[in-house]
Amino acid sequence: MSAMTLKIIGEKTAVARIGKKDVVLLPLTRYQTLMRRLEDLEDILDSQRSIAEYRAGQGRAFSDYLKERRGKRRVSTSKR
Repeated sequence: MSAMTLKIIGEKTAVARIGKKDVVLLPLTRYQTLMRRLEDLEDILDSQRSIAEYRAGQGRAFSDYLKERRGKRRVSTSKR
């Protein structure tokens, strides 16, 4: 069995070493908050990249995308 060491690094956070691997232990609510913030930051980064691509002439207007999308959603009237 691997040895485990535990180091408290905050009021509600700890780092554990299990064998050769480090593990961070924190309350579930704190983890969920961190994950939501990470997702928000990823969304912001995606938006910034999209704007930069559009300004560089790569991409298309959102209105053009909507027109194409509406065209793909039309239901065929032919019978099978």
